Amino acid sequence: MRQSAIRSAVLIGAGNVGWHLGLTLHERGIRVRQVISKSKSSCKELAGLIQADYTTSLDQLETEAGIILIAVPDSQMEEVIGQCDFRDTLVVHTAGSVPMEIFKGRAVNYGVLYPLMTFTRKKPVDFASVPLLVEASSARNKSRLNAFAKCLSKEVRTITSEQRKYIHLAAVMACNFSNHMYTLAESLFEREGFPFDWLKPLIRETSEKINRLSPREAQTGPALRNDTRTMKEHLKMLAGDQLTAEIYRQISKSIITFAAEDHNTK
Repeated sequence: MRQSAIRSAVLIGAGNVGWHLGLTLHERGIRVRQVISKSKSSCKELAGLIQADYTTSLDQLETEAGIILIAVPDSQMEEVIGQCDFRDTLVVHTAGSVPMEIFKGRAVNYGVLYPLMTFTRKKPVDFASVPLLVEASSARNKSRLNAFAKCLSKEVRTITSEQRKYIHLAAVMACNFSNHMYTLAESLFEREGFPFDWLKPLIRETSEKINRLSPREAQTGPALRNDTRTMKEHLKMLAGDQLTAEIYRQISKSIITFAAEDHNTK
């Protein structure tokens, strides 16, 4: 028997992920019946944009929707799930590092819909190109969740919780750590009175190169060349900032190690 498509949702969380999910659901013609968030201002604003009801109370959770999406920080997930009565409604979380089994004994139909993307609340994202990684508690739920995910994105993959842990780890390194490097560079430029805009073409080119090359092939710089003189000079310049100096030292060491491995395999 053909399963009915999910055409309505409840959204728990109105932060970065919830904000983009809510807007995307609305754009795709999936009715968001309710937005729930601890922040009244955030859920009221999002609900207004997508014509949904809103509340700050999980006790008022509406379970008549086709799906309940929980988009709260990983550290709050257990507390939020523990306060909810989902009945038999399909419920999923969007976290990278939280196992699907967190729902066991607390929900009948459940799964995970993890968007492999960085979200900032009011920075537009082309959700159709966002990889959505799906996991579900049964074959039926997997089928329904996959069909739902394909309404949101062209890139849908089925994975396990164990696989998602490693994907999330890699995502943190590729995204959050890289962005922190920009923060350190910006701090150095501010100290010396240079505008960060000067670095933006370099950052763009570095990012675009990996569309044509592997990250290892795209690597450049003094550590790749094992240019100890330049690296020592850089460390002298960072003498007043031991934390940044140690980051520089350890990342340079890692680049040197990878370069040596590549050289030995040629």
